[in-house]
Amino acid sequence: MPTNTTDPNAVYTAAAQTADARLTELAQSTPSVTPVPPSATPDLAQTSIAQTAEAAITQLAAMSQTPPPAAATATNPPAASTSGDRATYVSDVTVPDGSDYAPGATFKKTWRIMNAGTTTWSTSYKLVFLSGDQMGTATSVTLAENVAPGATVDISVDLTAPSTTGRYRGYWKMQNASGQYFEDAIYVEIDVVGGTVVATATVTPGGPTFTPSPTSSGSAATPTVTATTSAAGAVTGLSMAVDQAVYTGACPHAFTFSATFTVNQASTLTYVLEGGSETSGFSFNLPAAQTSAFNPGTYTLSFPLDFSSSVVGWVRLHISSPVDLTSNQATFSLTCQP
Repeated sequence: MPTNTTDPNAVYTAAAQTADARLTELAQSTPSVTPVPPSATPDLAQTSIAQTAEAAITQLAAMSQTPPPAAATATNPPAASTSGDRATYVSDVTVPDGSDYAPGATFKKTWRIMNAGTTTWSTSYKLVFLSGDQMGTATSVTLAENVAPGATVDISVDLTAPSTTGRYRGYWKMQNASGQYFEDAIYVEIDVVGGTVVATATVTPGGPTFTPSPTSSGSAATPTVTATTSAAGAVTGLSMAVDQAVYTGACPHAFTFSATFTVNQASTLTYVLEGGSETSGFSFNLPAAQTSAFNPGTYTLSFPLDFSSSVVGWVRLHISSPVDLTSNQATFSLTCQP
C-alpha cells in the first residue's frame, strides 16, 4: 500500500491556528500557570513551529503580569498628648493680699490650691518661685503628700518682708517631677509699712524697762480662713524667733524678736512679752499685759530690744485670752566687747 505523506503546509497552518487561539485566550484572562509545552514529535517542522508558538505565549504572559502594589502611604505619628498637670487657686489660707508687715518681718504664706488636672501630684512636685519679689531666700517647697485629681492641698512658704516700705508681689508656679512648669501661677502680695507693731526697750544691768506701743500689723480684709466657733481654735500657730541668736561686739546692741500667729476669727487678744535670764545680776522688768482687737489673718509682732551689757536669756510671747497659748522661747546670747 502507498505510504501516507504529511503535508508541511497543513502542519504550519494547524500550528499557527493553535498558537493564535492560545494567545487570544491568554490576553483575555489573567495570567495562568505556564502552559505545558507540546509533546516532542519526530517531525522537525512540527517541533520548530511548536517551539516558536511556546516562546510567543511565554513572552505575552510575562508582559501581562499584574503590576506590583503601590507603596504604602506613610502615616503621620500621633500628636503628643497634652499634659494633665493643672492647678487652680482656691484661697489664701494666710496673708490675704495687701497684708501689712514691718520691714524685715518674717511671715508664712499659705495658699490652698486644687489639682484640676488628670495626673496625681507626687512628693516630687514643687511650688517654685517664678518672678517678681522673692521676699526672702526660699526658692521652692516640695509637696509633703500625694494630691489626687480634684483634691485640694495647702502649701506654705516662709518669707521675709523687704527692708523698705512699699507694695511687693511675688509669683509662684507648680512644677512637676520632670521640671515642667504648670500653666497657672499664684502670687503673694504684701505692703511693707512703717506704722506696724513696734516695741521699744532700754535694758540696763540695774533693771531693764520695757515700753511697748502696739498697733496691728495684720490685714483687716475679709477673712479667707474658715472661722471657728470655739475659742480654742481662735488663735493658732504661735511662734517666736530672733533675728540673731548670738552676738559678740560693741554694745548697746539690738535683738529683734518676732512673734507670729494666725487669728482664725475676729478676736480681742490679751498678750504679754515674757523674758528670762540666768546671767548673774541681770533681770527683766517687763510691763503689764496688753489687750488689742485683731481681725482674721496672720500677724507678726516685732520687738526690737536694746541691751547694753552681756547677757544670755530668752524671750517669748504669752497669749492669755481668748485662749491660753505660749510661744517657744527664742534664746539669745550677747557678749559686749570694747
